[in-house]
Amino acid sequence: MPWSAMARDCQAQMGRGWPPGTANYGAAVERLFDGQASPALSLVWLPDTGKETGLALVQGAEGAAWTLRYSEADERVYRWSGNTLELKTEQTPRQATAPIPAALAQRMLKVWSESLRQATPEATAAAFHEGDVLSAVVEGVRFSGPVSKCGPLEQILEQAELLIEASEENENKRERRWVEIDASLQELQQSLAGAGG
Repeated sequence: MPWSAMARDCQAQMGRGWPPGTANYGAAVERLFDGQASPALSLVWLPDTGKETGLALVQGAEGAAWTLRYSEADERVYRWSGNTLELKTEQTPRQATAPIPAALAQRMLKVWSESLRQATPEATAAAFHEGDVLSAVVEGVRFSGPVSKCGPLEQILEQAELLIEASEENENKRERRWVEIDASLQELQQSLAGAGG
């Protein structure tokens, strides 16, 4: 199936903003991982069960390396106590950080933004979804939906997996991840150009 057709199929899954009933939960997880900071790019996974996780790219000084951060809640944030929903934010998440080249981070920001904007028109609001939810904020715009490998999300999620690996690896292995991510971004950008043309 052509990329543009897959992107259209994904429109029913990904939407702008938080899905109904998710905003308070998602915002609590983001505060746990990021504090009051607003990363240039962030991904947050809100699983149906298990611990919440997140990825963030934090902008460095001009020309300097950016910071890649992978976070995992120490215990599940979203939990019921009897009939009362609790958001367990009084905890310290497990975090791994690594420098990421500024040029690669900026390219990722641009390509992810273009891909998600094209696959998710501005008028498409995030729909209610039971099960795992992925929420991405890129250049100040939030895109949310089920965690499914669909359209541009397939390559974005593959790149996210490489970022998670890079956050926990030594420098030599990390350099290989940057090469893999750059190649994947090139492929995604070419698909994007083809869909736009």
